[in-house]
Amino acid sequence: MTFSVVTPFRLVRALGVSGARNPAIYLLICDGSAAATVEADLLAETAVQLGATIHVSPASKVLRNSLPSWHDGSIRLVYFDAWLPDLVQALDRHSALLVQDGGQLLLLADEKSAERILSVAPNLRSRLTDVFRIGPDDLSGGLPA
Repeated sequence: MTFSVVTPFRLVRALGVSGARNPAIYLLICDGSAAATVEADLLAETAVQLGATIHVSPASKVLRNSLPSWHDGSIRLVYFDAWLPDLVQALDRHSALLVQDGGQLLLLADEKSAERILSVAPNLRSRLTDVFRIGPDDLSGGLPA
């Protein structure tokens, strides 16, 4: 599948433009080797641009059948460090409630996990604000190394 490409800087800028407490769910597809860098870039950009903190949880630590309350208008990042069908089913089943009070949820997954999420979670898929390929910010300004 082909998706638009975004950097953490541009994604956080879009979150800022849409406004705090504007519900959104993004599926972010990232090469596994770049995930830690992307996460760090998202944390830094959110702090600088929005003066906010992203609450980060690896999927393996999120309660599979009892999702934590995300109704405080915060930004949450769940990165899929493992394929967890029970978690994906819970996200799908509760997709209408995930960001109902203005929260913003970022799901960070490798390509294989993202494809599985899109194919097995139709309710979640229908509630996605967008799906992007995301990579680290290019700090070189596009100049050759």
